Amino acid sequence: MKKKLQAPDLIVFTFIMMAIAMVLTWVVPAGSYTRYFNEELNRTLVDPNTFQLIEQTPVGIMDMLAAIPGGFEKNISVIAYVMGWGGAFGILIHTNLIEDGIKNALRGKKKASFFLIVLVSFLFSAGGAFVGIQQSFWSFTPVVALMTTAMGYDIVVAFVAVAVANNIGFMCGPMSIWNVGIAQQISELPLFSGLELRLFIWVLCMALLLGYTYIYARKVAKDPSKSIVYDLCDTSENLAAEVAPAVELTPRRKVALGCLVAEFVGLVIMIAFFDMTSSGQIAAWLTACGIIVAVVNGNNYNEISQGFVEGVKTVLVPCIVVGMAGGILSILEQGNTLDTILHAAVELLSGTSSIFGLLMIYLFQFFFNFLVPSGTAQAATTMPIIAPLSDLIGVSRQCAVLAFQFGDGFSNMIWPTACLAPLAFTNIPFKRWLKWFMPFTAIFIVVSCLILVFASIAGV
Repeated sequence: MKKKLQAPDLIVFTFIMMAIAMVLTWVVPAGSYTRYFNEELNRTLVDPNTFQLIEQTPVGIMDMLAAIPGGFEKNISVIAYVMGWGGAFGILIHTNLIEDGIKNALRGKKKASFFLIVLVSFLFSAGGAFVGIQQSFWSFTPVVALMTTAMGYDIVVAFVAVAVANNIGFMCGPMSIWNVGIAQQISELPLFSGLELRLFIWVLCMALLLGYTYIYARKVAKDPSKSIVYDLCDTSENLAAEVAPAVELTPRRKVALGCLVAEFVGLVIMIAFFDMTSSGQIAAWLTACGIIVAVVNGNNYNEISQGFVEGVKTVLVPCIVVGMAGGILSILEQGNTLDTILHAAVELLSGTSSIFGLLMIYLFQFFFNFLVPSGTAQAATTMPIIAPLSDLIGVSRQCAVLAFQFGDGFSNMIWPTACLAPLAFTNIPFKRWLKWFMPFTAIFIVVSCLILVFASIAGV
């Protein structure tokens, strides 16, 4: 029996990208730009008028392998921050406060109006927007499905409220380390800069999503046969049977949950109003918050340590990918191929406006996400090239990061490489989902392009 061809995982894919980079150093002419440090902008820039072809410097296999530890060294600050972030949230997740808090918030409120769907959607969206949680929330879809079906809707509404809303939050990423944080650090931008604009985009995108969902939900409530999963109506019951009951929150755990909310609100305030943009400061804040919440919750020091270690384990793959992606950049730099690629891209976009170039970056990221659905891997792989390219075509790096966000995040809901996993929690057929969601996808693409044009004109 023939084995099915499996898609490579992130580490294998990144290694393949390193091998491709090595081959490029042999076939692409070597070239070089002059770089200089701009003190006013506090970043390294490329002089666009200094490109010249130089002697070929191809990279061999041993040099390619040696680039891996070099890549870790190049991105050590990003890796350390991601590990600190993962450890801090590992402590919080180990307390089970988030899971129990959500289940208790939903319990006994199935007969409420669509406004409850709005609240639930923003709750899960906030997890992606401020914490960067995605996969951990998918398992809550059956819980929300109990509520949506009891309200006369269907599991599609539940899927939107959990997975799609969460993905919108992750895409906008006001404070998401996995996509925006890494992309900004690679682009030499202050961490989570542009927070106000991203908050506005988040609210706007959520309003569009909920409006689109409300129209569908009302149709289903009036006529259940309008549901795209009408013939699978027993699916909700099957999912409901697997839902674990909510755990009662004691007064002490309620206080701990309150501390958790207060500390995240405090983090937003510190970043927005007190310029706390250092990755070390934010990691320290999160770790301290995790410890405080765990202590209030009644966890001992061994449980706190265990939670931290478990959290670090969950981010090991992203950290490895970030390190290896740094190796890709090192290979292209050693082979003097990176600047030739940049020059070719500039030549391709020459004669066009910076806005057109920005939209091309968006388009590239949108389709590249089909191959690399991980925001972390995509940021680490593409932003080292996109950041200097944006300088050369007259696009601000902040806008380039915004184009990366839109291209990376939203397409996770239509590319099968990314959306099949969350759909598995609802048993919604992919073809039906795609047909239902494509009109909103078209709306979002138009809106996101308008936002990028506005941001470029406004000089964001």
